[in-house]
Amino acid sequence: PDEKSGEESNQATNIIPRPPYRWVLIGPERSGTGMHVDPLWTNAWVTVLQGRKRWLLFPPDTPHAAIGMVNDKPQIPSSIWFRDFYDTVTSPSWPEEYKPVEVLQYPGETVYVPAGWPHLVLNLELTVAVTHNYASEHGPFFERMWKEVAQDEPDFAVAWYSGLEKCGRGDLTRVAPPEISDQVELKDDRVNALGHR
Repeated sequence: PDEKSGEESNQATNIIPRPPYRWVLIGPERSGTGMHVDPLWTNAWVTVLQGRKRWLLFPPDTPHAAIGMVNDKPQIPSSIWFRDFYDTVTSPSWPEEYKPVEVLQYPGETVYVPAGWPHLVLNLELTVAVTHNYASEHGPFFERMWKEVAQDEPDFAVAWYSGLEKCGRGDLTRVAPPEISDQVELKDDRVNALGHR
């Protein structure tokens, strides 16, 4: 058995580590996460172990500016967001197609966050939770996820593409941005050239 640290083991086998994808979340009352879309257009689940969370999740085509998400601006803290935006987005005049899903989450309950859904969370008391983001081939955003991964995590994108090809999932690599397959081909050509010396 390999008793090296995970980092040493990754370096020894040339594995590109995944982007961060799982966390333990601990926060006091009135803390939380401001309005955002999960990284790399992944899906997520969050399970509360202690405390309570209040969630609002918006359909993906909700105009971001209308719910306080402005590019290149910091997130509005969730306690401030509820003060400034909640009455507007829950009023009868708010467009029906952008109505949020509201959840009050208790210990032992799990909330699923679909890819591309803007959402925010407010801890109503000291809260401990675990969360895990994951890529899914199902749903409307797989191609968008590929673009995000290629842009934000290019080394991982190449490794992911190669891994999917090796396990026979060319159906999932066909929607990858062309620059990823080009990088994989260049890498393969270099490896083959080294093998023929």
